[in-house]
Amino acid sequence: MKKNKITFDKHLRIKLIKEKKGYCLVKLNIKPHLLNHGGIVHGGVLATLCDVVLAGAVATVMNKDEWCVTAQLNIEYLYPAFPNEELFGYSQLIKKGKTLAFVEGGIRTKTKKLIAKAQGIWVIKSFPSKKIKKAKTLD
Repeated sequence: MKKNKITFDKHLRIKLIKEKKGYCLVKLNIKPHLLNHGGIVHGGVLATLCDVVLAGAVATVMNKDEWCVTAQLNIEYLYPAFPNEELFGYSQLIKKGKTLAFVEGGIRTKTKKLIAKAQGIWVIKSFPSKKIKKAKTLD
């Protein structure tokens, strides 16, 4: 199966800082195009950062023939993030079973201020999956 070279996380310029078994750390430099109309980082950007870093922890414990997809992602937005900040997403695997993985983590600033907390569940599948089909529209 052909892998997409420009994935959404790469488009946002999320950079991998560290990964080890069950742990992942990434960094995102906040640029003006990532802000909402109020001048703070868009909540969707923070959600994406959480999704990417939590999935990263799952990826460190998967077999080569496995891939994962987000089944549930819960985020608590605690403080706003601002332009020109460096944000660090971190995650820790809590439990990996045969088909599900449970992860928690969050986002901190360079000064360690906690911006958001996250937890989620990932489904682990064999790769490549031929069962994924395009959803029918309700037209």
